[in-house]
Amino acid sequence: MEQGSNQRLKLLYLMKILLEKTDETHSITMQEILTSLKAYGINAEQKSIYTDMGLLRQYGMDIIGI
Repeated sequence: MEQGSNQRLKLLYLMKILLEKTDETHSITMQEILTSLKAYGINAEQKSIYTDMGLLRQYGMDIIGI
């Protein structure tokens, strides 16, 4: 898959990462999020992750912190 295609999937991969690696007692750092996204071939900046988390909250995900 080419880079542009992966970038379009960033929000979905972010949701997957949060669902798989976090819960009520386990958090994740911004660096861990960026590293996890990079493993999927996605380069992201912190600012875009904050925006994406806002979108996921609007969608109904219960995201605490960040």
